[in-house]
Amino acid sequence: MPDGVHGQFVLRSDASLDEAFLDAMHDPTFDEVEAMLSRSWRMVGKDDWFRAHVLQRTYGEIACDPDSTGHPFRIGKLPNCPQCGRAVLNWRAISPPQFVDCEIPSVTHRVWERLSELQKEFRIDDVLERQGF
Repeated sequence: MPDGVHGQFVLRSDASLDEAFLDAMHDPTFDEVEAMLSRSWRMVGKDDWFRAHVLQRTYGEIACDPDSTGHPFRIGKLPNCPQCGRAVLNWRAISPPQFVDCEIPSVTHRVWERLSELQKEFRIDDVLERQGF
């Protein structure tokens, strides 16, 4: 993704080469999770920057369907090596960007959309606890 694109993310899996595209400006679940996070007792007294950080760190696990191996997607995760599948430890952006034309499917939210309001709150709290928030 080129620099300066606001609200559009490529989510990546920790466990596979799977990727998913999110247009947060047009995906209602992003705003829904943001609002629910803001109401969480774990976010009381936290500033806007911190809540935005938590939202980006947890959104894929909270509201997006898992990858093909059952693992969560993450916003901001660097790409894995396409040859071995392991996390790339020495990665840096290329400037100017070199564009690669590839199809990345949009994120889906089938599991999230079937949850009740209370179940969504429990899911958010569970993910926040597991990630140390």
